[in-house]
Amino acid sequence: MNLAEAVENYKAPSSARKLVAEHPPLGIAGPTGSGKGTISEYLMQSKYAATVSDTTRNKRPHNNGLEVNGVHYWFISEETAAKKLANGEYIEAKWVHGTTLYGTSVEAYERVVAAGRTPLLEIDVQGMEDLMEDFPTFEPILLLPPDFETWQERLDGRGDMDLEQKIRRFGTALIEFSKPFENARFHPVVNHEVVDTAKVIESGEYRTVEYREEALRVATELRDATRAFLDAHQAN
Repeated sequence: MNLAEAVENYKAPSSARKLVAEHPPLGIAGPTGSGKGTISEYLMQSKYAATVSDTTRNKRPHNNGLEVNGVHYWFISEETAAKKLANGEYIEAKWVHGTTLYGTSVEAYERVVAAGRTPLLEIDVQGMEDLMEDFPTFEPILLLPPDFETWQERLDGRGDMDLEQKIRRFGTALIEFSKPFENARFHPVVNHEVVDTAKVIESGEYRTVEYREEALRVATELRDATRAFLDAHQAN
């Protein structure tokens, strides 16, 4: 069985499900460029702490250097990932963009709980859906950029993806922008500015009818603009 198949067939053990049920997390998902990392870093100044995910991808540029092992992710080999999957060491794991494992390990989650903090999960929507299936009360946040133009500027500013990669990311984002319409347990939150967005999350304002209606309007515009971009570039 290859790694992609191992991830696809993975089911968290009962001990992992019990851990999450007893210590509920704050879940934040969203497309590349939505600001998940920045918001998470800000929230971690209060009661939250990150569960640092495993990944099999290479480190990316960060602050004039590279991402830091154990801070941004645990960067592991595919061989190590395969062993951890076989041993039931993940709460959730997903194969993303057809190339990469991302997973929340039981060890990383337990480390946060032992420190008396609330686990903050910054994982993809597929991972969130797995947790939602196992935990009926789990309702993750889907972070959205404020508009398509701002999102494009953020992505282009990263300088780490060509058109082919951008098309692949946009295809994933199109699925993500649609999630709040498909499943009401996804709460869309528009990331206009870090401090204000953090207040919306911490206060629970995103759960109000008024906020959700406005956020869904933004999600609709993002979804439609992303679909138009893909139609134009995939046809060429």
